[in-house]
Amino acid sequence: MATVRVGPGLHATLRALSAAEQRPIGQIIEEAVDRYQWETFWTAMHEGFARLRADPDAWDEYQTEAAIWDSMAADGLEGEGPYFSGEVARDELAATVTTTTR
Repeated sequence: MATVRVGPGLHATLRALSAAEQRPIGQIIEEAVDRYQWETFWTAMHEGFARLRADPDAWDEYQTEAAIWDSMAADGLEGEGPYFSGEVARDELAATVTTTTR
């Protein structure tokens, strides 16, 4: 087990969360880091798509290539469920639209 130095304010916050949730501080930190990585990844992805959409030629080229790949996406996978649930896909699409309209 490693030791991480944090300031007194953050340590107090972590102790309070640990007590309130009756979970170890390490578990709270792990969950926070996982959430941070998830949010960072999707933020970067949405920003990248916003930049791509800002360039009409690049966006058209991307759409053309995506259509080619999409036509092969389920080749031989009849009866397989989708990778993402409908809810996750809607959330990600909504986030992309929100990012591009800011």
